[in-house]
Amino acid sequence: MQRDYKELLEEIKEITTADGFVSSCLEIKESLFFYELELVLAAYTASLELLAVAALLNAALKSRRDLLRARAEVERCVDTLLADLTKFQFPLDIQYVVDRFLQGPAPRIRWRFAVYREMIKAYASLDEAAPDDLDALLRRAHKAIQGTEADFGPRLAAVLGQVGARMLRGARLRPIWVQVSHPRIQVVLSGLQTLVNNLRVTPYLNYPLEDLATERQKRRKVKGNVVADLGVFRNFRQGGSGYTELNIAFERDEYDHFLEGFFTGFQYLDVEPDQTVVDLITMIFEARSVHLGVDGRFLLRLMVYCSRWKLSQVSDAVLELLAELDWEDPLFYESWSLLKSLAGKALPAMRRFARANPESPLLPYLALFLSSGPPSKRRWSLLKEIFEHYPDDNEDKAHIALSIARYGGEDAVAFLEQVLTADKNANGSYRRELEKALAAAKQQTVN
Repeated sequence: MQRDYKELLEEIKEITTADGFVSSCLEIKESLFFYELELVLAAYTASLELLAVAALLNAALKSRRDLLRARAEVERCVDTLLADLTKFQFPLDIQYVVDRFLQGPAPRIRWRFAVYREMIKAYASLDEAAPDDLDALLRRAHKAIQGTEADFGPRLAAVLGQVGARMLRGARLRPIWVQVSHPRIQVVLSGLQTLVNNLRVTPYLNYPLEDLATERQKRRKVKGNVVADLGVFRNFRQGGSGYTELNIAFERDEYDHFLEGFFTGFQYLDVEPDQTVVDLITMIFEARSVHLGVDGRFLLRLMVYCSRWKLSQVSDAVLELLAELDWEDPLFYESWSLLKSLAGKALPAMRRFARANPESPLLPYLALFLSSGPPSKRRWSLLKEIFEHYPDDNEDKAHIALSIARYGGEDAVAFLEQVLTADKNANGSYRRELEKALAAAKQQTVN
């Protein structure tokens, strides 16, 4: 029988008891030239995750039943470790280390293991020619973050599992995603990149992996058993080569260097964009819509770049971003400046936004924006549509009417007269604002 993953599970059991945790941390500490608690805990976490994923992978290579058994055992070991560390009272110095672990790495481990479970499932189902577009998957991951965690958690884990499965097959993660992603996504990406970095220096697993059928065929057997070289994993904790999430290594291409340049300045402002650049910038703006922690200066520089090259393709993402921003945020002004620079090219995106969000608080601002531009049939048509589909006769709708008045012209006067005629039963304050808007439109037309 193949027993490799069972040997790995025994190793996991040893380091996930309370004593095993303390012993492993001491072992790591002794291997360091300079002691740093965060590095010790990061090395322990990386070692545990590497062992667990190796065990799950090797169980998957044997059979689905073995995978289920291995997964249950890994989850039991992790749950036992966290429960024991919470339950026991340790000596003062050890308790300090335990508390730091429970406050930092422990929650990350729980969340990552949920993703690793999905990752192995996804890896087992990938065919030989599986696409490796991680950027598109991470775009889906950010769109999945809606509602409460109970709603999006399983959905997000499934998408990130697809990301992990492709990384096992050699797909490359862009470093920009670790910098701009939502924290729930960033935590997983840090773990996944650390994992594949360690798989590269773990020759037993022969990273990158091929499809499941091919990997099953090329397992090296000795007397009918697959050999599990546990020394590879123990070496990691004894000062051997390895990575933690404190020293994540990335492979970079020209697009990665291009995007990272905007964190420090405008050295790439004169570089003409291609479709890949446009797509990446769009996805970064979309990520900011669900993650407030993205560096604002970085986004401002990207907007300047988009304005310079008239990248109207980002308009939909910028409008969604505007809907989330406070009007005092510098990005709010810069977003409007970008849309203004795009002129009529941004109008289709504005129409899509208005139709998808007829009650958005952004619509009065959008109407004001449309009224301040050069008159055109498309601007006028969109202004009318925003007013007609705004559901409530309130102050915001009155502001939209004032924007129509500001747009001016005979069409504006005729439209507002028609609205007043049709809304005879409108409440007093709203009707008075409409009358003011009509008067302003007439004055605008005379001038």
